[in-house]
Amino acid sequence: MEGFRVGLALIIPWLAGTLWVRALWRDARPGVWPLALGYGYLLGGLATVLLLRAQAAAGLPMDFAGPLIVLGLLALAGSGLAWRRILSAHPDLPPQKAKAPDETWQTLLFILLLGWLSWRCFGLAQEIEWRPLYPWDAWTTWMVRAKVWSELQQWVPFVDPQTWLTSAHGSAYTLAAWNYPETVSLLALWPTLAFGAWNETVALLPWLGIAVALGCGFYGQARLWGVSPLVALIFVWLLLSLPILDTHVALAGYADLWLAATFGLAVCAFLQWARTRDPWQGILALLLALACPWIKHEGLVWASLLLPAAVWVWTPRRYWPWLIGGFILLLVGWWAAGGFTFNIAGLGKIQLTPNIIRLPLVGRFELHYHDVWGPVIRNLLLLGNWHLFGYLLLATLLMSLPGIFAEPWRMAGAMLVIAGLLVLFILFFLTDAHHWARQYTSINRVFLHFVPALLFWIMTMLHIKVPTTPTESL
Repeated sequence: MEGFRVGLALIIPWLAGTLWVRALWRDARPGVWPLALGYGYLLGGLATVLLLRAQAAAGLPMDFAGPLIVLGLLALAGSGLAWRRILSAHPDLPPQKAKAPDETWQTLLFILLLGWLSWRCFGLAQEIEWRPLYPWDAWTTWMVRAKVWSELQQWVPFVDPQTWLTSAHGSAYTLAAWNYPETVSLLALWPTLAFGAWNETVALLPWLGIAVALGCGFYGQARLWGVSPLVALIFVWLLLSLPILDTHVALAGYADLWLAATFGLAVCAFLQWARTRDPWQGILALLLALACPWIKHEGLVWASLLLPAAVWVWTPRRYWPWLIGGFILLLVGWWAAGGFTFNIAGLGKIQLTPNIIRLPLVGRFELHYHDVWGPVIRNLLLLGNWHLFGYLLLATLLMSLPGIFAEPWRMAGAMLVIAGLLVLFILFFLTDAHHWARQYTSINRVFLHFVPALLFWIMTMLHIKVPTTPTESL
């Protein structure tokens, strides 16, 4: 019975999200269903978190049935809407066409790759089942809150150590990262509520789900871009075979994989919107960008990288020189004035100067150059963390630079990539985070946040074919 309830906890939010995302499109273009499966899992999980937060805010007891009923009703409503839109777009099934001889080997290779990925996911599932909770941040931060809530069956608050020491009633808890977002902890808590007690394997199952969802969403967006099924699956294989990504599934419990999937799928949708102006892609990009700070505080920085790229896409081509000139003048004025400082209501103080960066939720950083080229090159290019991804990224950057002004989406993609790499440079070369590079620790975890987005951009640079017929197979 516990296993059945856990299955419902994992499937119903995924089903509700998938059906609502599928209902956004009337046609049956290749990739719509895989896209819906990928984005649906993530949006369904975020909807579950919202329901759990609402339950806690309303003072209701911790309960599995209430959110599940709401999600079930959302799934029913989404199924009705999706079915109506599909029927209205396709009253008759198209005739099947015979496969050309040269398509047979592609189909065979597709099946073999899909089998390889399935076997890999099965192995990662075994790792989650057999291995106890191991990663450092998992058992010091993300799982602590989930386990406390699950064991006590009540919404106890986590406060800063000073407040905890002076608390008279003793109902509060504390930990070092007490102010981190609760989303990942709630995602781990949800299936344990269905199980009825704390269970590490059950709590970590969503990490396998988000990896599968990332692959589905990536594949669906690649197909909508016009990439053939085999090439789309090859890029999914390149993504899901990365050692660091697989490590974050096998050693489940960190928030980095969730942020990588959320930001990566947001960038996929954003590039689709920048190229086609599909409003639904824009909505998906906006929703996931807004969700990034929910996952980790630095998600606010990553999501903000979409804003200048969106401004570029919105700006007519004839104003591009003015936009570039205005940015240069703004940069020169910022440097001449020694930076600027201002407050945002509800967020706090923002300080950007040549010597100090202060961002709400993220922290304060003093800027001094640190030579960490050696550790960075070894981690990204020489060690086995990323296979040959670093070389693929460098080659694509050199190849794509001459034509970035050809279309707005090309420039928007280049701006995202360059801005992301610039943020990483500032973090590891100009702040105290250089210790993370020298110690070979967080440098790979932080870079993972950008990898799905970078790989999708690489795919768009290498293959720019537009979909032709809506009757191609998935």
